[in-house]
Amino acid sequence: MGINPEVLALFDEMKAVRRQIHQNPEVGLDTVETVRLIKSRLDGYGISYSDIGVNSLVAEIKGGEGDTTVAFRVDMDALAMDEENDFPHRSQTAGKMHACGHDGHCTSLITLAAYLSEHRDFNGTVLLLFQSGEEGYEGALRVIEDGFFEKYKVDYMFGFHAWPGVEPGKIAVHSGACMASEDRFEIHVTGKSGHASMPHVCNEPFAAVADIIKGVQTIVPRKVPSHERGVVSITQVHGGSLRNGIPDRVLVQGNVRTCSEEIRDLIEDSVGQVADGVAIMYGVETELDYVRKHPVLVNTTPDIAVRAAAKVVGEENVLTGLESSMAAEDYAFFMQHTKGCYVWIGNGRDSAPLHNSRFDFNDEILPVAASFFLAVIEELL
Repeated sequence: MGINPEVLALFDEMKAVRRQIHQNPEVGLDTVETVRLIKSRLDGYGISYSDIGVNSLVAEIKGGEGDTTVAFRVDMDALAMDEENDFPHRSQTAGKMHACGHDGHCTSLITLAAYLSEHRDFNGTVLLLFQSGEEGYEGALRVIEDGFFEKYKVDYMFGFHAWPGVEPGKIAVHSGACMASEDRFEIHVTGKSGHASMPHVCNEPFAAVADIIKGVQTIVPRKVPSHERGVVSITQVHGGSLRNGIPDRVLVQGNVRTCSEEIRDLIEDSVGQVADGVAIMYGVETELDYVRKHPVLVNTTPDIAVRAAAKVVGEENVLTGLESSMAAEDYAFFMQHTKGCYVWIGNGRDSAPLHNSRFDFNDEILPVAASFFLAVIEELL
């Protein structure tokens, strides 16, 4: 199969679309103009669509007879950061940039829409989901809460991420965990304030905090089995306002990543044990607020993705041995409701990292991504 020639013929047009989106980044759920652009394209293709969630939309394309529905999901929000690139299509909005490739993700799905508008020779239904708010704004949850899985019978869902460090002609497919869970915690430590010269009449919370930080950093090497993966990071500590004063309260914030729900449970329990133990040791009060933000992204149909990827880039260019990423993806919420797979498509070995001020989506993989989606349709419909 290889790269679909008709998709390849759309390359120059779609590259211009991608760069237009890159120049006009929108953050979080506020993707109004991006949605407007996508709708104008779908209108031109004669494809119907409906609003869903918050500034997200889903297009529905029916083929021939068949009751199987395959959904393809892409994200389209940018990040709140300044761009340091100096090419002509750099961001035109200060403090906002597409540093994670979502401009290319949604353009790949526009490319698929353009092709399917002329070729509906498949049996079943294809859904194209353009999602806002992936970057920590619960965009996927807003789509689900708005009844996505009640409005549509979704048998399979597929998605992808442009991946730095991997060559453009390669596609990585994970069996099982692909992206990590993300949890966040706060530990409020309350002691007794007083003058810094008289700690004996105080109950210093910072001493307790020091052991909390040390304690949570020992959870992974001491409790998580060596064949499992987990990350616990302390990200913020806030407390005190005087150079010569011991404060009443100190706040510790942290971030947790895992690749299995069992290890997720273990770490949450262990953070609580550390906080409780330190409270007893130092005679302070500790209050733990632990929030589970994203589940583990688990691929359930990697075999379908492997076959589809092999049709596009060749078996030798399908990577199945890469470790799962400790970054999180809210696509994981969709995988709690249906079967599917999320793949990585190489953005280039010399690509800047994701969330870097010099990142740019590699336009050369637009036809690779769209052709991969077409190969999935061929496999299932």
